[in-house]
Amino acid sequence: MATPNKNFKAVLNYLGITNLELARALGYDPSLISRYLSGHRVLKAASEQMNAIADYILSRTKRVQDIDWLRENFAAEGLPTDVSTVYRIKQNLIMWLATDGETLRRNLGRALPGDIAGIKPATQKSEPSKTDEKDSSVKIGYVELVLALRPVLSALPNGAAVNIFLSNDRLTTATNKDVAALLREMISKNNLCFNMVVCVSGDTKAMSKLLDSYMEPLISGHVKLSVVHGMTQTVTSAMHILIPNGSCFLINETIGTNAPPITVAIQDAAFVAETEKNFEVSARYAQSVLTVYGDAYTRDVIEILAMEYCTPGELDVVKDSINPMFMSCEAYDRFLKTRNHSPEEFAWRSAEFARFKAGMNANLQSGVPFREIISLARLCDIAQSGSCRMAGLYFAELGYVDLDRQGCIDIINGYIDYLANEPNFSLLILDALAELHGNNCWHIKRNGHISINNWQGKEPVMVYSDQLMLLREFQAHYDAMWAQGEGAIGSRANVISILKDVVGRMKQ
Repeated sequence: MATPNKNFKAVLNYLGITNLELARALGYDPSLISRYLSGHRVLKAASEQMNAIADYILSRTKRVQDIDWLRENFAAEGLPTDVSTVYRIKQNLIMWLATDGETLRRNLGRALPGDIAGIKPATQKSEPSKTDEKDSSVKIGYVELVLALRPVLSALPNGAAVNIFLSNDRLTTATNKDVAALLREMISKNNLCFNMVVCVSGDTKAMSKLLDSYMEPLISGHVKLSVVHGMTQTVTSAMHILIPNGSCFLINETIGTNAPPITVAIQDAAFVAETEKNFEVSARYAQSVLTVYGDAYTRDVIEILAMEYCTPGELDVVKDSINPMFMSCEAYDRFLKTRNHSPEEFAWRSAEFARFKAGMNANLQSGVPFREIISLARLCDIAQSGSCRMAGLYFAELGYVDLDRQGCIDIINGYIDYLANEPNFSLLILDALAELHGNNCWHIKRNGHISINNWQGKEPVMVYSDQLMLLREFQAHYDAMWAQGEGAIGSRANVISILKDVVGRMKQ
């Protein structure tokens, strides 16, 4: 009795390949594919048909997600999953699909059919094969690029810096979902930093897509973006990824969108050294789109806060916390005294806060709109814990500060007071903020600058930019967020009611 080839059927279903489509692509009779699927025809690992079928299936794996799906199935069958080339994935695929694959694995251990039978890739009738050479340094498409780049980036020491050059902002490789996800993954795992220099063309849609792809690492300071204005029309667009250990990935893509990108991995010392020098020259004349401030720049950060609250112009804020600017001067001084500063240190900190408050009040009274978004989930956390962690810069200190219960109550009462007495101040409470806003605070001075204080790491980091192209992108994000949630809580009276309830819970 014939045994259906469930693995063959599963992969065709997953990739959406019909029997007829596969048969036509390979020049086979459709009945042959049906017999392979039903088990009435044996699909041998060393056969020409198996080789061609594997090549076609791999040509349809356009996403890293597809490769991950294959790896999960390989793992379930006991096949090796630590493969970093499409050729090795093809060998596993043949072992997984072939009728005699299980027997080969049992008799030959982990030796794979391509190694055993000397299978050479078949010529594709529909698309070029991805596996023309076992160890080729030429990679075709996004999946091969990610597979080749991941082990190289994973091997870098924690905190290493990688330089990336884009010959123009329309280059789609940098914004490809899988490529961008890999860079973000390496930031999360190895704390890598990417210095990205981009030649900009004035195409706002292209720049918007680039910023959207890397918004989170821009906020955390792990992507440092610089731009060179002006771009000439080229035959292909280039992306260079320079790895600190002395290797380079050159990626070229066409101006159109049909052909896949081509990647060449280079380890020639002279070529890599010259490329690094050329990058340094490009970076030297590039204009930084943002500045990253650490704790050592507390005075600079204080002046940025002064510009936001004290100079004319609309201010938009979104916080995964609560805002000390809404404390009264008396409440601020009360908490400041708990910090055990000397009289001189206390005096100048108190005076700075009073300056901020006076500037903010003057702006609001002159008719300048202030909008702020906070999280109901975070308010509930604060009410339960009786404290709130925030960057020390709000109290002119380094590191972090845990604001006590009374301080939290003072801020929330401050919100209530401003909502009741300042018609130009608006507060939106969302059920929860998106992950992008977790543990950070955005201040957007309309048509002026943006500053984002991020406290995800061991030390707070502030990202600052007065570049209009970056500001436009963040302002559009904020406006969409405000519009989406504007009716979520309701009227000003309802917002006040929620805040009073939180205060009541904290006083119990």
